[in-house]
Amino acid sequence: MNLRKIILFALGMMLLTGGLYAQVDNAGAVDTMYLEPYQIDAKNWAVNVSLFNDEEIIAISLPVIFSAGTTKIVADSTVFTGGRVDHFRIKTARVDTTAQCLTIGLIWDLGVSVPPMAPGTGRIATIFISALDGSDITESLKIDTTTTNPNNSLQMVMPDVKEVIPALIIKPAEMKKQNPD
Repeated sequence: MNLRKIILFALGMMLLTGGLYAQVDNAGAVDTMYLEPYQIDAKNWAVNVSLFNDEEIIAISLPVIFSAGTTKIVADSTVFTGGRVDHFRIKTARVDTTAQCLTIGLIWDLGVSVPPMAPGTGRIATIFISALDGSDITESLKIDTTTTNPNNSLQMVMPDVKEVIPALIIKPAEMKKQNPD
C-alpha cells in the first residue's frame, strides 16, 4: 500500500512539474555577451566584456578561459568602473591560475535600494591578461567561456528569478599596429 502511494505521488509530481519545461519564453530578442580582446603590447592584453540585453538583469555569471598554446596565461585584474554594472553591489572576479580562467560574478543588490540593470548595450567589465613568463602571446591567445567550480556557467538572472543564457560572440583580436622602422 505504501509503495502504491509513493508511485502515485511521484507520477503526480511529474505531471505537475512537466508543464514548467513547456513554457514559452517571451523575453524578446536574443541577449548577447561579447568578448572583445585587444592588444596593449606583445605581452599584455585586455578583454572588454559587453552585453546587449532587452530586459532587466539582476545577476550575471561569466566564466572565461584563456589559453596561448603552452604558455600559461593569468588574469591580472578586472575593472568594472565606468560600465553598466557600476551600481551593482557585488562585483567579483575570481581567478584560477591553474585552470587559466576567471569567473565574473555580479549581483545587483540584496535589498531594493538599487535598480536592476536596465535594457541596453554596453561594457560591463575589462579583464587584463598576460603571460606568466612574460612571453609574447600575440599569435596564440584564445578566449572562450567555460564552466568553473562549483557549477558556474554563462548565465544571467532577471528580477522574476528567471534564468537567461545569452548568446556569446567572441570578436577577433584587435592587434596593435607595429610602427615601420
